Amino acid sequence: MFVLAFVLSLTACGSSKQTSGTSKDGTITLTFWNGFTASDGEILQGIVNRFNKTNDQHIKIKMDVMTWANFNEKLPPAISSKTAPDFVLMNYGDFASYVANGAVQPLDDFWKYKGVNKSDFSQTALKLGKIDGKQYFIPMQVQGMYLYWNKDLFKKAGLDPNKPPRTWDELVTMAKKLTDPSKKVYGFAFPTDGNAILYNWMLANKGSLTNSNYSKSTFNSKANLEVLNTIQKLVYKDKSSPQSISGAEADNLMNSGQLAMYMNGPWLNNGLKKNEINYGVTTIPEGKAGKTAILDGVGFAIPSSTDESKKEAIYEFIKYWNTTKIGKEWSTKNGFPPYLKSVSNDPEIKKNHIVSELGKQVKYAKPFMSGSTKTATINNDIINPLLEKLFSGADPKKLLKDADKNINEKLSEN
Repeated sequence: MFVLAFVLSLTACGSSKQTSGTSKDGTITLTFWNGFTASDGEILQGIVNRFNKTNDQHIKIKMDVMTWANFNEKLPPAISSKTAPDFVLMNYGDFASYVANGAVQPLDDFWKYKGVNKSDFSQTALKLGKIDGKQYFIPMQVQGMYLYWNKDLFKKAGLDPNKPPRTWDELVTMAKKLTDPSKKVYGFAFPTDGNAILYNWMLANKGSLTNSNYSKSTFNSKANLEVLNTIQKLVYKDKSSPQSISGAEADNLMNSGQLAMYMNGPWLNNGLKKNEINYGVTTIPEGKAGKTAILDGVGFAIPSSTDESKKEAIYEFIKYWNTTKIGKEWSTKNGFPPYLKSVSNDPEIKKNHIVSELGKQVKYAKPFMSGSTKTATINNDIINPLLEKLFSGADPKKLLKDADKNINEKLSEN
Protein backbone atom coordinates (compact mmCIF):
# COMPACT_ATOMS: atom_id res chain seq x y z
CA MET A 1 0.00 0.00 0.00
CA PHE A 2 1.32 3.39 -0.89
CA VAL A 3 1.69 6.27 1.57
CA LEU A 4 -0.65 8.83 0.09
CA ALA A 5 -2.57 12.14 0.42
CA PHE A 6 -1.43 15.63 1.60
CA VAL A 7 -3.85 18.73 1.53
CA LEU A 8 -6.99 17.95 -0.42
CA SER A 9 -9.84 15.76 0.70
CA LEU A 10 -13.24 15.42 -0.97
CA THR A 11 -16.16 13.06 -0.28
CA ALA A 12 -18.46 10.62 -2.14
CA CYS A 13 -19.02 7.05 -3.16
CA GLY A 14 -19.32 4.55 -5.99
CA SER A 15 -17.37 2.41 -8.43
CA SER A 16 -18.08 -0.05 -11.22
CA LYS A 17 -16.55 -2.92 -13.10
CA GLN A 18 -14.04 -1.71 -15.65
CA THR A 19 -14.62 -2.47 -19.33
CA SER A 20 -12.66 -0.79 -22.09
CA GLY A 21 -11.50 -1.38 -25.63
CA THR A 22 -12.58 -0.97 -29.25
CA SER A 23 -15.98 -2.33 -30.27
CA LYS A 24 -17.00 -3.76 -33.63
CA ASP A 25 -18.44 -0.41 -34.69
CA GLY A 26 -15.10 1.28 -34.05
CA THR A 27 -16.05 2.91 -30.74
CA ILE A 28 -13.08 3.28 -28.39
CA THR A 29 -14.25 2.93 -24.79
CA LEU A 30 -12.04 4.36 -22.06
CA THR A 31 -12.47 3.89 -18.32
CA PHE A 32 -11.75 6.84 -16.06
CA TRP A 33 -11.52 7.02 -12.24
CA ASN A 34 -11.48 10.11 -10.05
CA GLY A 35 -12.56 11.44 -6.65
CA PHE A 36 -14.70 14.39 -7.74
CA THR A 37 -17.78 13.52 -5.74
CA ALA A 38 -19.38 16.87 -4.92
CA SER A 39 -20.98 19.43 -7.25
CA ASP A 40 -17.70 19.69 -9.15
CA GLY A 41 -18.12 16.03 -10.10
CA GLU A 42 -21.44 16.83 -11.75
CA ILE A 43 -19.76 19.55 -13.80
CA LEU A 44 -16.96 17.15 -14.72
CA GLN A 45 -19.47 14.48 -15.77
CA GLY A 46 -21.25 17.02 -17.95
CA ILE A 47 -18.00 17.87 -19.73
CA VAL A 48 -17.25 14.15 -20.23
CA ASN A 49 -20.75 13.60 -21.64
CA ARG A 50 -20.28 16.50 -24.05
CA PHE A 51 -16.94 15.09 -25.21
CA ASN A 52 -18.56 11.69 -25.78
CA LYS A 53 -21.21 13.28 -28.00
CA THR A 54 -19.02 15.69 -29.96
CA ASN A 55 -15.63 14.05 -30.55
CA ASP A 56 -15.16 12.74 -34.09
CA GLN A 57 -12.90 9.83 -33.15
CA HIS A 58 -15.63 7.57 -31.71
CA ILE A 59 -14.22 7.82 -28.19
CA LYS A 60 -16.55 7.04 -25.29
CA ILE A 61 -15.44 7.64 -21.71
CA LYS A 62 -17.01 5.78 -18.80
CA MET A 63 -16.34 7.76 -15.63
CA ASP A 64 -16.31 6.14 -12.20
CA VAL A 65 -16.32 8.35 -9.09
CA MET A 66 -15.33 7.34 -5.56
CA THR A 67 -13.79 8.93 -2.49
CA TRP A 68 -10.10 9.75 -2.80
CA ALA A 69 -9.42 7.36 0.08
CA ASN A 70 -11.21 4.56 -1.78
CA PHE A 71 -9.43 5.55 -4.98
CA ASN A 72 -5.99 5.19 -3.39
CA GLU A 73 -7.02 1.91 -1.79
CA LYS A 74 -8.33 0.36 -5.02
CA LEU A 75 -5.94 1.69 -7.64
CA PRO A 76 -2.61 0.04 -6.61
CA PRO A 77 -3.95 -3.55 -6.60
CA ALA A 78 -5.91 -2.82 -9.78
CA ILE A 79 -2.70 -1.75 -11.51
CA SER A 80 -0.91 -4.88 -10.28
CA SER A 81 -3.71 -7.15 -11.54
CA LYS A 82 -4.06 -5.19 -14.80
CA THR A 83 -7.69 -4.32 -14.04
CA ALA A 84 -7.04 -0.62 -13.53
CA PRO A 85 -8.90 2.09 -15.44
CA ASP A 86 -7.33 3.43 -18.61
CA PHE A 87 -6.68 6.83 -17.05
CA VAL A 88 -7.29 8.64 -13.78
CA LEU A 89 -7.21 11.97 -12.01
CA MET A 90 -4.62 12.09 -9.25
CA ASN A 91 -3.90 14.50 -6.41
CA TYR A 92 -0.50 16.17 -6.38
CA GLY A 93 0.15 14.86 -2.88
CA ASP A 94 -0.40 11.27 -4.00
CA PHE A 95 1.32 10.88 -7.33
CA ALA A 96 4.96 10.78 -6.14
CA SER A 97 4.33 7.44 -4.44
CA TYR A 98 2.83 6.03 -7.62
CA VAL A 99 5.83 7.24 -9.62
CA ALA A 100 8.27 5.74 -7.10
CA ASN A 101 6.51 2.39 -7.45
CA GLY A 102 6.48 2.50 -11.25
CA ALA A 103 2.68 2.54 -11.23
CA VAL A 104 2.13 5.39 -13.71
CA GLN A 105 3.53 6.15 -17.15
CA PRO A 106 5.57 9.20 -18.13
CA LEU A 107 3.52 11.49 -20.38
CA ASP A 108 6.16 13.64 -22.06
CA ASP A 109 4.93 12.57 -25.50
CA PHE A 110 1.63 14.37 -24.81
CA TRP A 111 3.33 17.62 -25.79
CA LYS A 112 3.90 16.19 -29.28
CA TYR A 113 0.28 15.17 -29.73
CA LYS A 114 -1.50 17.03 -32.53
CA GLY A 115 -3.13 20.27 -31.47
CA VAL A 116 -1.51 20.50 -28.02
CA ASN A 117 -0.11 23.93 -27.16
CA LYS A 118 2.40 23.50 -24.33
CA SER A 119 3.19 27.22 -24.28
CA ASP A 120 -0.36 27.94 -23.06
CA PHE A 121 0.31 26.14 -19.77
CA SER A 122 1.62 27.95 -16.70
CA GLN A 123 5.12 26.70 -15.92
CA THR A 124 4.26 26.38 -12.23
CA ALA A 125 1.30 24.15 -13.11
CA LEU A 126 3.52 21.91 -15.23
CA LYS A 127 5.98 21.55 -12.34
CA LEU A 128 3.25 19.95 -10.25
CA GLY A 129 3.33 16.86 -12.43
CA LYS A 130 7.09 16.58 -12.90
CA ILE A 131 9.59 14.35 -11.12
CA ASP A 132 13.23 14.19 -12.20
CA GLY A 133 12.42 16.18 -15.32
CA LYS A 134 9.69 13.81 -16.55
CA GLN A 135 6.00 14.70 -16.82
CA TYR A 136 3.86 12.14 -14.99
CA PHE A 137 0.60 14.01 -14.86
CA ILE A 138 -0.94 16.71 -17.03
CA PRO A 139 -2.74 19.51 -15.14
CA MET A 140 -6.51 19.29 -14.75
CA GLN A 141 -6.85 21.99 -12.10
CA VAL A 142 -4.62 23.95 -9.75
CA GLN A 143 -5.35 25.37 -6.35
CA GLY A 144 -3.84 26.60 -3.13
CA MET A 145 -4.87 28.11 0.17
CA TYR A 146 -6.60 31.50 0.01
CA LEU A 147 -7.75 34.01 2.60
CA TYR A 148 -11.53 34.34 2.96
CA TRP A 149 -13.11 37.01 5.13
CA ASN A 150 -16.64 37.86 6.22
CA LYS A 151 -17.28 41.50 5.32
CA ASP A 152 -20.26 41.89 7.64
CA LEU A 153 -18.22 40.75 10.65
CA PHE A 154 -15.46 43.18 9.66
CA LYS A 155 -18.00 46.03 9.71
CA LYS A 156 -19.35 45.01 13.12
CA ALA A 157 -15.80 44.99 14.53
CA GLY A 158 -15.13 48.48 13.16
CA LEU A 159 -12.76 47.25 10.44
CA ASP A 160 -12.81 48.21 6.78
CA PRO A 161 -14.71 45.36 5.04
CA ASN A 162 -12.68 45.88 1.89
CA LYS A 163 -9.26 45.66 3.54
CA PRO A 164 -8.29 42.13 4.60
CA PRO A 165 -4.92 41.58 6.34
CA ARG A 166 -1.97 41.80 3.96
CA THR A 167 0.56 40.25 6.35
CA TRP A 168 0.44 37.37 8.81
CA ASP A 169 1.04 39.75 11.71
CA GLU A 170 -1.94 41.84 10.63
CA LEU A 171 -4.03 38.67 10.49
CA VAL A 172 -3.24 37.85 14.14
CA THR A 173 -4.01 41.40 15.29
CA MET A 174 -7.25 41.60 13.33
CA ALA A 175 -8.36 38.12 14.42
CA LYS A 176 -8.31 39.25 18.05
CA LYS A 177 -10.42 42.32 17.25
CA LEU A 178 -12.89 40.21 15.29
CA THR A 179 -13.40 37.60 18.02
CA ASP A 180 -16.62 38.02 20.02
CA PRO A 181 -17.16 35.18 22.54
CA SER A 182 -20.61 36.50 23.51
CA LYS A 183 -21.82 35.85 19.97
CA LYS A 184 -19.69 32.73 19.43
CA VAL A 185 -17.80 34.51 16.66
CA TYR A 186 -14.15 33.70 16.04
CA GLY A 187 -11.65 35.89 14.24
CA PHE A 188 -9.88 32.97 12.59
CA ALA A 189 -9.91 29.18 12.51
CA PHE A 190 -6.76 27.06 12.52
CA PRO A 191 -7.80 23.39 12.16
CA THR A 192 -5.86 20.66 13.93
CA ASP A 193 -5.34 19.13 10.48
CA GLY A 194 -4.27 22.50 9.07
CA ASN A 195 -0.74 21.55 8.03
CA ALA A 196 -1.18 23.42 4.74
CA ILE A 197 -1.77 26.68 6.64
CA LEU A 198 1.29 25.98 8.78
CA TYR A 199 3.53 25.31 5.78
CA ASN A 200 2.38 28.46 3.99
CA TRP A 201 3.06 30.48 7.14
CA MET A 202 6.50 28.90 7.53
CA LEU A 203 7.49 29.67 3.94
CA ALA A 204 6.35 33.27 4.32
CA ASN A 205 8.64 33.57 7.35
CA LYS A 206 11.59 32.05 5.44
CA GLY A 207 11.19 28.71 7.19
CA SER A 208 11.25 25.21 5.72
CA LEU A 209 10.50 21.59 6.56
CA THR A 210 13.55 19.87 5.06
CA ASN A 211 16.61 20.61 2.97
CA SER A 212 16.32 20.70 -0.82
CA ASN A 213 16.84 16.96 -1.39
CA TYR A 214 14.63 15.90 1.53
CA SER A 215 17.48 14.12 3.32
CA LYS A 216 17.53 16.23 6.49
CA SER A 217 14.95 18.10 8.58
CA THR A 218 15.25 21.87 8.85
CA PHE A 219 12.14 22.16 10.99
CA ASN A 220 13.92 23.15 14.22
CA SER A 221 14.78 26.71 13.20
CA LYS A 222 14.39 30.23 14.57
CA ALA A 223 12.05 31.11 11.70
CA ASN A 224 9.74 28.19 12.45
CA LEU A 225 9.83 28.87 16.19
CA GLU A 226 8.58 32.40 15.51
CA VAL A 227 5.69 30.93 13.53
CA LEU A 228 4.76 28.39 16.21
CA ASN A 229 4.89 31.06 18.92
CA THR A 230 2.60 33.32 16.88
CA ILE A 231 0.15 30.53 16.11
CA GLN A 232 0.01 29.57 19.78
CA LYS A 233 -0.72 33.19 20.68
CA LEU A 234 -3.51 33.26 18.10
CA VAL A 235 -5.19 30.04 19.23
CA TYR A 236 -4.24 29.41 22.88
CA LYS A 237 -3.60 32.84 24.37
CA ASP A 238 -5.83 35.19 22.38
CA LYS A 239 -8.46 32.48 21.80
CA SER A 240 -9.08 33.98 18.37
CA SER A 241 -9.57 30.47 16.97
CA PRO A 242 -11.34 27.40 18.35
CA GLN A 243 -8.75 25.32 20.20
CA SER A 244 -9.77 22.03 18.64
CA ILE A 245 -11.56 22.12 15.31
CA SER A 246 -11.39 20.06 12.12
CA GLY A 247 -11.28 21.53 8.64
CA ALA A 248 -14.85 20.42 7.98
CA GLU A 249 -16.04 22.07 11.20
CA ALA A 250 -14.23 25.28 10.29
CA ASP A 251 -15.95 25.23 6.89
CA ASN A 252 -19.30 25.03 8.68
CA LEU A 253 -18.41 27.98 10.91
CA MET A 254 -17.50 30.08 7.88
CA ASN A 255 -20.65 29.04 6.02
CA SER A 256 -22.82 29.89 9.03
CA GLY A 257 -21.39 33.41 9.42
CA GLN A 258 -19.60 32.74 12.73
CA LEU A 259 -16.06 32.96 11.40
CA ALA A 260 -14.45 36.24 10.33
CA MET A 261 -11.40 34.87 8.51
CA TYR A 262 -10.35 31.47 7.23
CA MET A 263 -7.90 29.86 4.83
CA ASN A 264 -9.05 27.17 2.47
CA GLY A 265 -9.10 26.14 -1.16
CA PRO A 266 -11.30 27.46 -4.00
CA TRP A 267 -14.02 24.92 -3.23
CA LEU A 268 -15.14 27.07 -0.28
CA ASN A 269 -16.53 29.68 -2.70
CA ASN A 270 -19.63 27.70 -3.69
CA GLY A 271 -20.62 27.06 -0.06
CA LEU A 272 -20.28 30.72 0.87
CA LYS A 273 -22.37 31.76 -2.12
CA LYS A 274 -25.02 29.15 -1.34
CA ASN A 275 -25.26 30.40 2.25
CA GLU A 276 -25.38 34.03 1.06
CA ILE A 277 -22.34 35.09 3.09
CA ASN A 278 -21.10 38.58 2.26
CA TYR A 279 -17.46 37.64 1.79
CA GLY A 280 -14.22 38.48 0.06
CA VAL A 281 -11.34 36.25 -0.99
CA THR A 282 -7.74 37.10 -1.77
CA THR A 283 -4.22 35.72 -1.86
CA ILE A 284 -2.67 34.56 1.41
CA PRO A 285 -0.81 37.12 3.55
CA GLU A 286 2.81 38.07 3.03
CA GLY A 287 5.71 37.61 5.43
CA LYS A 288 9.45 38.24 5.57
CA ALA A 289 9.87 36.32 2.31
CA GLY A 290 7.38 38.54 0.47
CA LYS A 291 4.75 36.92 -1.73
CA THR A 292 4.92 33.15 -1.24
CA ALA A 293 2.37 30.36 -1.55
CA ILE A 294 2.15 26.63 -2.01
CA LEU A 295 0.66 25.38 -5.27
CA ASP A 296 -1.44 22.23 -5.20
CA GLY A 297 -3.48 20.55 -7.88
CA VAL A 298 -4.97 17.57 -9.64
CA GLY A 299 -3.79 16.05 -12.89
CA PHE A 300 -4.45 13.37 -15.47
CA ALA A 301 -2.32 10.23 -15.10
CA ILE A 302 -2.13 6.94 -16.98
CA PRO A 303 -1.54 3.72 -15.00
CA SER A 304 1.39 1.57 -16.07
CA SER A 305 -1.08 -1.22 -16.87
CA THR A 306 -2.79 0.81 -19.63
CA ASP A 307 -2.00 -0.43 -23.12
CA GLU A 308 -0.01 1.91 -25.34
CA SER A 309 -2.75 1.69 -28.00
CA LYS A 310 -5.12 3.61 -25.70
CA LYS A 311 -2.84 6.60 -25.24
CA GLU A 312 -3.92 8.53 -28.31
CA ALA A 313 -7.60 8.41 -27.33
CA ILE A 314 -6.74 9.43 -23.76
CA TYR A 315 -4.63 12.30 -25.05
CA GLU A 316 -7.54 13.45 -27.19
CA PHE A 317 -9.65 13.95 -24.06
CA ILE A 318 -6.81 15.59 -22.09
CA LYS A 319 -6.30 17.97 -25.02
CA TYR A 320 -10.04 18.69 -25.04
CA TRP A 321 -9.96 19.46 -21.33
CA ASN A 322 -7.05 21.83 -21.77
CA THR A 323 -8.80 24.09 -24.26
CA THR A 324 -9.70 27.68 -23.47
CA LYS A 325 -13.42 26.88 -23.58
CA ILE A 326 -13.31 24.06 -21.02
CA GLY A 327 -10.76 25.82 -18.83
CA LYS A 328 -12.97 28.88 -18.73
CA GLU A 329 -16.05 26.80 -17.88
CA TRP A 330 -14.28 24.97 -15.03
CA SER A 331 -12.96 28.20 -13.52
CA THR A 332 -16.23 30.11 -13.69
CA LYS A 333 -18.46 27.30 -12.43
CA ASN A 334 -16.14 26.11 -9.65
CA GLY A 335 -14.21 29.27 -8.79
CA PHE A 336 -10.83 27.66 -9.45
CA PRO A 337 -7.90 29.74 -10.71
CA PRO A 338 -6.91 29.17 -14.35
CA TYR A 339 -3.53 27.70 -15.27
CA LEU A 340 -3.90 28.19 -19.02
CA LYS A 341 -2.70 31.60 -20.17
CA SER A 342 -5.51 31.84 -22.71
CA VAL A 343 -8.05 31.44 -19.90
CA SER A 344 -6.30 33.94 -17.62
CA ASN A 345 -6.31 36.51 -20.43
CA ASP A 346 -9.96 35.96 -21.37
CA PRO A 347 -12.00 39.20 -20.92
CA GLU A 348 -14.79 37.45 -19.01
CA ILE A 349 -12.32 35.79 -16.64
CA LYS A 350 -10.64 39.12 -15.98
CA LYS A 351 -14.03 40.56 -15.00
CA ASN A 352 -14.67 37.64 -12.63
CA HIS A 353 -13.29 39.06 -9.38
CA ILE A 354 -12.98 35.74 -7.55
CA VAL A 355 -11.28 33.80 -10.33
CA SER A 356 -8.96 36.64 -11.34
CA GLU A 357 -7.99 37.28 -7.70
CA LEU A 358 -7.12 33.63 -7.07
CA GLY A 359 -5.26 33.51 -10.36
CA LYS A 360 -2.74 36.07 -9.08
CA GLN A 361 -1.29 33.48 -6.70
CA VAL A 362 -0.63 30.94 -9.47
CA LYS A 363 2.03 33.28 -10.87
CA TYR A 364 4.34 32.89 -7.87
CA ALA A 365 3.13 29.80 -5.99
CA LYS A 366 5.37 26.72 -5.96
CA PRO A 367 4.79 23.01 -5.36
CA PHE A 368 5.65 21.82 -1.85
CA MET A 369 8.06 18.89 -1.33
CA SER A 370 7.89 18.01 -5.03
CA GLY A 371 8.63 14.33 -5.61
CA SER A 372 8.75 13.42 -1.92
CA THR A 373 7.00 10.23 -0.84
CA LYS A 374 7.29 11.06 2.87
CA THR A 375 5.08 14.16 3.12
CA ALA A 376 1.83 12.37 3.99
CA THR A 377 3.48 10.32 6.74
CA ILE A 378 5.16 13.40 8.20
CA ASN A 379 1.83 15.26 8.17
CA ASN A 380 -0.22 12.50 9.76
CA ASP A 381 2.32 11.17 12.26
CA ILE A 382 4.20 14.33 13.26
CA ILE A 383 2.79 17.70 12.16
CA ASN A 384 -0.92 17.23 12.89
CA PRO A 385 -0.24 15.86 16.42
CA LEU A 386 2.16 18.79 16.93
CA LEU A 387 -0.60 21.27 16.09
CA GLU A 388 -2.96 19.70 18.62
CA LYS A 389 -0.32 20.00 21.35
CA LEU A 390 0.57 23.55 20.27
CA PHE A 391 -3.06 24.63 20.50
CA SER A 392 -3.23 23.16 24.01
CA GLY A 393 -0.32 25.25 25.30
CA ALA A 394 2.65 22.88 24.94
CA ASP A 395 6.15 24.41 24.76
CA PRO A 396 6.84 25.36 21.10
CA LYS A 397 10.61 24.88 21.54
CA LYS A 398 10.18 21.31 22.73
CA LEU A 399 7.62 20.58 20.04
CA LEU A 400 10.06 21.80 17.37
CA LYS A 401 12.94 19.78 18.78
CA ASP A 402 10.94 16.56 19.09
CA ALA A 403 9.35 16.96 15.66
CA ASP A 404 12.73 17.66 14.07
CA LYS A 405 14.07 14.37 15.44
CA ASN A 406 11.00 12.45 14.29
CA ILE A 407 11.11 13.99 10.81
CA ASN A 408 14.74 12.94 10.42
CA GLU A 409 13.78 9.40 11.37
CA LYS A 410 11.03 9.38 8.73
CA LEU A 411 13.37 10.78 6.09
CA SER A 412 15.94 8.06 6.78
CA GLU A 413 13.42 5.24 6.33
CA ASN A 414 13.42 3.35 3.03
